Order: sequence, then structure tokens, then C-alpha cells
Amino acid sequence: MKALSSKNIFLLLFISLTFVFSCTRTIDQKSVVVNLEGEDWGVLFDPSSEILNNEFNFNSLELTSVPGNLRNLNRSYRGPIWLRKSFEVTKEQHDTSLAVQLGRTYQNDEVFINGVLVGKNNSPFGQNPKEYSFGRPRIYPIPHNLILEGENVLVIKIDSDLSTSAGVISGPVRILTYQEAIEGLNYQSLVELIFVGFYLFIALFFFINFFKMRDKKEYKSFAILALIFSAFELSRNEARFFIGDYFTAFKLIEYGFLLVLPYAFIKFIQDFFEIKIFRLQLIYLGLQFLFILVFAIIPRPVFWYNFIGYWDIHLFLIVSYAIYLTIKKLKEEKRGAWIHLIALAYLFYAIVKEVAIERGYLNALSSLETSFLFYLLSMTLALRFQFLIMKRKLLSRFDRLKEADSLREKIFFYMDAMISQPLTIMKEKLQQFREVSEKSKEKAIIKELKNVHSSIDTIMDDIIELSRLEVMKEVPFKDQVNFVSFIHDVIPDEKITYSIKVHPETEIYNSLDLVNSIVIRLVDFPPFGEFSHNDLIITQDLKGNVHFRFLLFHSNPKVTYRLYNDLIANYETLTPNKVKWAIILEIVRLLDAKIDFKIIKKKYLKIDLGISAIAPLMQNKEINLNPSIPTSRLEPVKGKSNKEDWRVTIKRIYDKMKTIEIKFPKKKK
Repeated sequence: MKALSSKNIFLLLFISLTFVFSCTRTIDQKSVVVNLEGEDWGVLFDPSSEILNNEFNFNSLELTSVPGNLRNLNRSYRGPIWLRKSFEVTKEQHDTSLAVQLGRTYQNDEVFINGVLVGKNNSPFGQNPKEYSFGRPRIYPIPHNLILEGENVLVIKIDSDLSTSAGVISGPVRILTYQEAIEGLNYQSLVELIFVGFYLFIALFFFINFFKMRDKKEYKSFAILALIFSAFELSRNEARFFIGDYFTAFKLIEYGFLLVLPYAFIKFIQDFFEIKIFRLQLIYLGLQFLFILVFAIIPRPVFWYNFIGYWDIHLFLIVSYAIYLTIKKLKEEKRGAWIHLIALAYLFYAIVKEVAIERGYLNALSSLETSFLFYLLSMTLALRFQFLIMKRKLLSRFDRLKEADSLREKIFFYMDAMISQPLTIMKEKLQQFREVSEKSKEKAIIKELKNVHSSIDTIMDDIIELSRLEVMKEVPFKDQVNFVSFIHDVIPDEKITYSIKVHPETEIYNSLDLVNSIVIRLVDFPPFGEFSHNDLIITQDLKGNVHFRFLLFHSNPKVTYRLYNDLIANYETLTPNKVKWAIILEIVRLLDAKIDFKIIKKKYLKIDLGISAIAPLMQNKEINLNPSIPTSRLEPVKGKSNKEDWRVTIKRIYDKMKTIEIKFPKKKK
């Protein structure tokens, strides 16, 4: 199950959905004798049965549309309603076993072919009619001796005590072969059961994940929501009657799940967006259970239906409240809010459509199952994405802890390599101090101990700095300043002779702390002290990059070559100088700079440190050594390559204005 949840869940759902939506069953048009849907049905509001007589004047009937809600035509009338329509059967069709198929019918119905009763309340002629059967489709086989070649008359008598519905509310309404009618009804039930299977699978999947992660309350509430809706859909599927003809019991179960479904829906949204429930919410849930108890005490499905007909109006408020919460979280940039809003919009549309179909205002197929499946799948994606993001955060935190462990290990490694020898020396000196008897020697040993201790402090600072730089991926802070004024403050005049050959308006955009650190460390690098001459020239190439060029001279070529080899060597053993040079290389990496060194005429060692800069005049395209500098600030604009940057222009004008002396004419005495 773990492998399924992590890798194959979305693929399985996608393949299954593709299968469901591609399983569109087309009925052979030859099997459909007559499609009876249309607006040419005669309707009569009259308790008498005169319409069944052949002498009845059918031209006096008003016309209406079937399927449709007859209650919308006359809401005050309570009594039998008659529907009449004629249809023709060919000789070839007459030789087959035909049946009348009606969609969901409310409440009681009697179907007549050519004035003869063929079925009542979903029971074919000759069987005991059912007491309650409203809302179910009808299939009535037509006895072969009743159907005529040519014109036939279909009359439907509707009796309804329902306050909002009366008549054949939804399609199909047609004459077709009996076998095709039964197969079509079974096929539709099977498709609905496949949807139920999806709901149950999603519920099981999130229940299992909740048991593994008890802190994820949204997993539990989402699983309960999917489970309740699957039970609701299962309790209203036609396949339920294969168990037994228990219409009242099934209707009570259906309405029970329907009553608690809105609470489960809101509870999931609150858990998903981490919103606390309010007191009235629990009262609302208790009220729904009270309704279920009343339904159980009063076993009258007609009463239940009339009550639900008014109760379901508040579902619009429930969904509207959910949309309000989602938009609120969308403004707070809550993850998954966009996905939830899209799924809610489709669900809201499906509920409006379902209510319109139930009321008879719309003749269309229900979208409730597909919309809720879309909602469940969308929220499955949202929840799994949240899990992946949480997992990524945990991995990122693990990486940071791992980096911290790596930093600690490197510190211990460097400490062992660099401090073990000085500590050994200190141990030996302390032993000598205990054994010596002359005070003059004691003072010398103490002085040596202080020098070793001081060297350990310096080594520890370098070890910590190197370890810190090694785990850094990029510099934490960058700033932009004038390069010349900045570098004048950085370079210690008393330690090195230097000259600056850089445009005075050049600016540098980088970590100023690290630039300062690398310049100081290069100037103070201990091996450079062996050279008799150490000069620094700061220049600028045609592309605007700034170069720190150190030129070191020694009369002994061996000293120059030895330092050169040390700089390019891969160190197997650490020394204080190697740690200092490693710090310099780490700073070069973080500054996205370049450092090169080579020997000139066997006695000169040249070290070139290149750092990207922003030059006011750029005739050539700038090579961006530092990708954090926007390219638009490095590349010259076409047709304006000789113009300086506007900030440089303003600064130049400002500096010039400060130097201008304003002379006022002297007043005459």
C-alpha cells in the first residue's frame, strides 16, 4: 500500500477515470421504436378517467413538455393528472417485444396503452403495485396483443402528494425493446457503482494515511466525507433492490446520509484550512440527527421527501460559506486554495443543476456524481501536494541538520589535524616546567607556552571560518557601492604598496564583507612575507571587470616555485597556511570570482583575482561573473553604448556642483 500511495495512486486514478468516462454506451437506434420526449403531450387536471375513452376530444387538451414537473403548471391542484400522446409502430417493430420506459417519476403512476393498463407504480400489469416507488425509473412491458401496427395512444396517470414534484421529471421517455430497456437500466446502475467504488477507494486510502500520520486531521475528515458520500450514492442506486424491495428502509438510509453530508463537508474544509469549528456547528449536527430520529419515528417517505425539498435549499448557503472560506484563504496565499476553489465552483454548479432537475425546471443528466468525484480527486491532489511540500520541508531541514553535522565533523577534523601538534608541544613544555628548577628557564618556558596558546587561538578562528564558508551555498547579503572609495578603505597602506587604475565611477555589487576579507587575507598571507617585494595593482579590463594583481619577487627561484606548487597542490595534510589559503579559495567561490597565478621569468609570482563590476562606460558586452547582477545592468543598450549610467551622471553632476564656488559682487561703500 505504501508503494501505491507514493507512486501509482495518481496514475491509477487517471486510468480508471479515463475508463469510466470512455464507457459511454450507445443504444442501437433500431431498438428505439419511438422517442416520446417533447412538447406535444396533452395534459388534463381532472379526477375523472374520461380521457381513456375513445370518444374523448383530445384536441381540447393543453400541451406541455415531458419530461417536466407538472407541479409547476398548477401548484394548488391535488388530484389525478393525465398525460396523453399518440405514437406509431411499424410492422417490423410490431414483431418485437416492446416496453414503455420512463425516467424518474413522482409519485404514483399508471400507464395505459390504447386504453388498457400495462403497469402501475413500477409494477407491470398483473403484479401487486408498490406502495412507494417515487423517484425511480419505470419499465413496463407491453403485451403483444395491445400494440397495434400504425397509431397507438399512450396515457399516463399521475397521482402525487409531493409538494414540489409531480410527473415524469427526467428522461428517457420512449418505446423500445424490453431487453434493451433492462440492459440500459442495469448498465447505468453499474456505472454509478463504479463511481461509488472510486469514493470508497479514496476513503480507504486516506484512512490508511491518517493512521500513519495521526496529526493530519484533514486526512480523517476527508476520508469520512468520501465514505458518507459513497454510502449516500449506494443507498439510492437501483442495484439496492436486488437485495430486496425495501423502498422505505433504503430511503431512510439515503436521507440519513444526506442530512449529515453537509457537516462532514464543512468539517473537512475547516481541517484543510486549519480553521476551528464554532459552537453553532455542533448544534447543526445535532439537529440533523434529530431529523433522522423523526424520520425513523414517522415512516412516511412522502413526508420525508417534502421536508427534504425545503431543507436542501440551505445547501447553497453551505457551499457559499465554503467558497467564502476558500477566497479568504486564497488571499492569505494558503496552499491548495486555488484547487479547492475550482472544485467548489463545479460542485456548486452541479448542486444548482440537481435542484433544477428535481424541481422539473431542467431536463438534463445529473452532474452530481461527476462533480463530487472531481472534487474528491482535486482535493486528493491538493492533500498529496501538501504532503509532498511538507516532505520537502522536512528533507530541507534534514539537509540543514546534515550540513550542521558536516560542519561539526569538519571542525573536529580540522581541530585534530591543526591543534594536536601545538597541544603536544604544550604538554611537553608543561612537563619541562614541572621538572625545571631554574627561574630563568621557567620564564622562557612560560613565554613559549603563551606563544603556542596564541597560535592555537588564531588556528581556531581560521578553522571555524573555513568550516562556515564551506557549507555556504551563496552569500547572504549583497550591496552596491563605489569601488574606488571602498577599496581605499579596505587595503592597509602600511602593509603593501598598491596603485588603482580603475574608472572612478565604477561600482561593485557583491558581498562587501567577503571582498574586504579576501583582500585583507591576500595581503596578510604569511608565505608572501618571504618575498622581498609585494606590489598590488588594481586594474580594469575592457569588459569592466576589476582585477587585483599581486606581483611577488624573490631572488631565489626555488622559493617562488615552492609557493606556486603549494598554491596549486591538493593538500593531503593540513597546515595553518593551507587552511588560510583554503579560506581564500572558498571566498573566491562565494564571490563568483576567478583567481589565477603563474610564474613570470622564474622569479616573479603573479596572482590575479578577478571580480565583476559595473562600469559607467561599456563598449563591449559585460561577462557576468556574478549571476546575481541583473544582465540589463551589464549589457549596453543598443545605440547608446557611449552613454554612462544615469545614476553615475547624477552623482558626477552633484560632485561637480559641490566644487563650484559662487562669488558675489562686493557692495560699494
